[in-house]
Amino acid sequence: MAYLGTAKEADFTTLKKALGLTDGHMSTHMKLLLENGYVVAEKEFVENKPRTTYRMTAKGKQEFAAYIATLKQILA
Repeated sequence: MAYLGTAKEADFTTLKKALGLTDGHMSTHMKLLLENGYVVAEKEFVENKPRTTYRMTAKGKQEFAAYIATLKQILA
């Protein structure tokens, strides 16, 4: 969520590499974020290869901001 909050959008491979995850772990995490409405996915083909791009939803931005606020309270 932090990466998407900064980048605005990122494809599966970019996120996976940036976070150091395997395909399986990345898929598992993104599935949960999609199911909870925190991100949306756009699927397309680029040069005959599938590409999935993710963006945070308004709900995702709100929930992530609340999470950061909670962390700040804990650290204060």
